[in-house]
Amino acid sequence: MDKIINEAISTILSSRKDIMPVFLRQKAKFEGWLKFELAHKLEKQGMKNVEVESKHERNRSRCDIAFEYEYHNYKIELKTPNTNWKIAGIKNSIRPITKNIQSIIDDTRKLNSSYGIVAFVLFPIPIHNTSWKSYIERINERTGIEINESNYRLLEFQINKQDKCKLLVCSFKSRVFNELF
Repeated sequence: MDKIINEAISTILSSRKDIMPVFLRQKAKFEGWLKFELAHKLEKQGMKNVEVESKHERNRSRCDIAFEYEYHNYKIELKTPNTNWKIAGIKNSIRPITKNIQSIIDDTRKLNSSYGIVAFVLFPIPIHNTSWKSYIERINERTGIEINESNYRLLEFQINKQDKCKLLVCSFKSRVFNELF
């Protein structure tokens, strides 16, 4: 299911190349918009009882999206962490990415289920930069979940007529087998 979520998010973002530069130029988080686009897409793909900001059964916390598929109840936590790399055409602002990555780790802990999926879009990334891999490694180390090339894809976007950047779309099952926290 995490691969289906990754494909859905990638398709949504790629189909909206008209609006993405608005988010990118300002390093503006777009989680709220993406949450509803993803819920709508999942419903169109046949998922049942799709809800946004659904309450967890066992506690008071909420997950971003919940749905049923093939008799299983899935929960998705979605994040759009922004980076602090300097990229031409993008507003230069310093935002601490450490807290953004920690929130992904926290969501993994919160769901901790074979039917929980953590999905995030890390942005913006300079075209030839591979430093983002260190963030994937940090998530791997702190959760014990192996995130590899099958869990993510890089998308390229035009910011303006001359500048481009990349976004990393990543999703994985949140089951934490060994408590490393």
